[in-house]
Amino acid sequence: MKNINQIIEGNCVEVMKSFDNEVIDLTVTSPPYDDLRNYNGFVFPFEEIVEGLYRITKQGGVVVWVVNDATIQGSETGTSFKQALYFKEAGFNLHDTMIFRKINPIPQIYRKRYNNEFEFMFVFSKGVVKTHNPLMIACMPA
Repeated sequence: MKNINQIIEGNCVEVMKSFDNEVIDLTVTSPPYDDLRNYNGFVFPFEEIVEGLYRITKQGGVVVWVVNDATIQGSETGTSFKQALYFKEAGFNLHDTMIFRKINPIPQIYRKRYNNEFEFMFVFSKGVVKTHNPLMIACMPA
């Protein structure tokens, strides 16, 4: 693969099309969610992105998808969970669900909501995870 240790600028769907099948070990991304920001006319073709990620991810490879939901008319959208289920439909395993704790959450004092100080980190694998480097924390059973 010619793009090792390089940042590639471009439309991710088009960039992924230039990659061979099953060449990526790990993808970590925090995509836009629920139209919360204006991306200057860029669209977010979620299904195409997932299909591209599945094609380029190696067997045993991992995609970490950091995402959250908008709150609309007093209800969270649930988009993050819908996306996780779509990843499964596309062939990924839902290997793990983790929480990314934000350092600087936006206060919710005017919205009658608790402060949302986290985002979901869905960890998807293509087949059985090939590499696992656990955090080793001293504990009684250890």
